[in-house]
Amino acid sequence: MKHRISFLRHGLPLLLLLLAWLPGWVAAEQITLEMRVRAGSEAVTFPLQHPAVQKGTVAAVSSGLSLQIHASGTEGSSGLGLSSPHYLVVTGPAGHALEGERLEIDEAASRAAGNGRWVLESSPFNTAPAVDASWLGAECEIVPHWILEDNLAEIVRRRLSSPQPMGVPSVWLPWGFGNLQKLTPRLTLSSPPRLAWTYDRNKIWPAEKTILPPGQAFVVKSAHPAGFGFSLGGDRRVSPCRVPLAAGANLVGYPFPEDLRLGTDWGRVTDGLVASASPSLCDRLQIYSGENLPSYGFHESGRWIKILAPNSSSARWDFSSPPLEVIPVGYGFVLFKTKADPLHIFRPPQR
Repeated sequence: MKHRISFLRHGLPLLLLLLAWLPGWVAAEQITLEMRVRAGSEAVTFPLQHPAVQKGTVAAVSSGLSLQIHASGTEGSSGLGLSSPHYLVVTGPAGHALEGERLEIDEAASRAAGNGRWVLESSPFNTAPAVDASWLGAECEIVPHWILEDNLAEIVRRRLSSPQPMGVPSVWLPWGFGNLQKLTPRLTLSSPPRLAWTYDRNKIWPAEKTILPPGQAFVVKSAHPAGFGFSLGGDRRVSPCRVPLAAGANLVGYPFPEDLRLGTDWGRVTDGLVASASPSLCDRLQIYSGENLPSYGFHESGRWIKILAPNSSSARWDFSSPPLEVIPVGYGFVLFKTKADPLHIFRPPQR
């Protein structure tokens, strides 16, 4: 996948949170990525975030019948669209123990609550199991989620509407326990036609299940020999991003608009990864490359070395091939963990 970057300067406890509005926050740097998906299969990640609709600091926590965030400020929950999923993320202060934690927003309840209040909901996308007094003083943002249609809708609609076959892409989304759900796009018979994602013989996949949490990737398979391209515009994420990892396969991507340098930005023992002299006992990753899935293991030397026959008893290191050093911006990868790491976090690159 090729890319071009242009810079445009300009289960929860029953607690109540007060989010104090900070009018002096500096606007984020806006970026546009031009991304190209080649023919065959590619793992794609969205390394930007939508602009935040609210920023502030947690000022109070008290018990109540629901978990709410009160914001004084002109935007408040009026910035929410009922069809647009949002999350709260802790962005600071720098070094705060909760930095990078995320909780899902209940959009309908937040709109109904009014007065700048934000209602949170239980969700498998939440990275924090509880909210308590430790959240006091945490700097937070309310950010809209990426969903599958955000950047693929136009190219998919154009290809579905073409009188000539154009190779409509299929998508595989992570769906729990290391499984991938295949989704195929089609246009509904309604007027005007609506883009829908289907599975299991044309059943409609719910739109709320096409959320792409920060740090998650998805697989795109393009049947067209030329592949396809799309633009991704958003804000540069500047704070750490928590991406919990399960034991086994995890489809992830670096959530920052820079090439991921293994051993420098991520991919070290200090990142919670397991190195070994044995290719069968280390954490490893797979890179999508057309129809190929080369595997690399975290060697005890600290390098990511190619593995031959990775899923067999004859797995062995291929020291004759160059180690994997860089994963380009916007690429996802499959990370196979020897053990779960619910506290795993991606940190911004130090350039």
